[in-house]
Amino acid sequence: MQKGLLVVMIISVMLNFFFIRQEYQRTRVVAVPDGDSIQLADGRRVRLLGIDAPELGRCLADEAKEKLRSLVLSKHVRLKDTVTDDYGRVLAIVIVWPNVVVNRAMLSAGLARDTFSAPKDYAPTLKAAYDEAKSANRGIFSSECRNTTPLGECTVKGNVRDGKKIYHLSTCDNYTQVIVDEAFGDRWFCSEVDAQAAGFTRAAGCSRLIGDPPKRRDTY
Repeated sequence: MQKGLLVVMIISVMLNFFFIRQEYQRTRVVAVPDGDSIQLADGRRVRLLGIDAPELGRCLADEAKEKLRSLVLSKHVRLKDTVTDDYGRVLAIVIVWPNVVVNRAMLSAGLARDTFSAPKDYAPTLKAAYDEAKSANRGIFSSECRNTTPLGECTVKGNVRDGKKIYHLSTCDNYTQVIVDEAFGDRWFCSEVDAQAAGFTRAAGCSRLIGDPPKRRDTY
């Protein structure tokens, strides 16, 4: 009787160990598609909650992807405050051993910006990391990605804000204060024609240039 009970207990322990190991393996990172997404062994693609890294092809996007790879690839991660957005994507705070909050590490490296959408338990620490990297002009906040002064002959500033594409000429109001952020879709153009061909429209407050049609005057 006791022998049978011992066998049952041994089998139970072995099964528990098996299921624990299976669960552990499910959350091992097998791929890093970009600077703010990871692929898990169980097939889930998880986006880091509360941050936004440059899209592939933009300024420091490769560096952001490589940084994330160095933090998580082939490692087991814990997911906290998991949510699903309107597009069906899984978002989470990602933690890797011993207790590294990956979302914060990316912000601290200056390789992502804070979207201010993190849960309240993590929002302050994410914001602090973001503010510190920005103050230090680190990564995407450096002159490698952000400038107000042209680095060459192309002086037209293309901005993407809230989905709208506008460009600023040197004759536009506040031209010198306009920042070109190449990590998040802004671009320099060599001419107005180039900007328009890329789908940008002239910003309000720009002076009328030679060749522009005159403004219509109503007559009474």
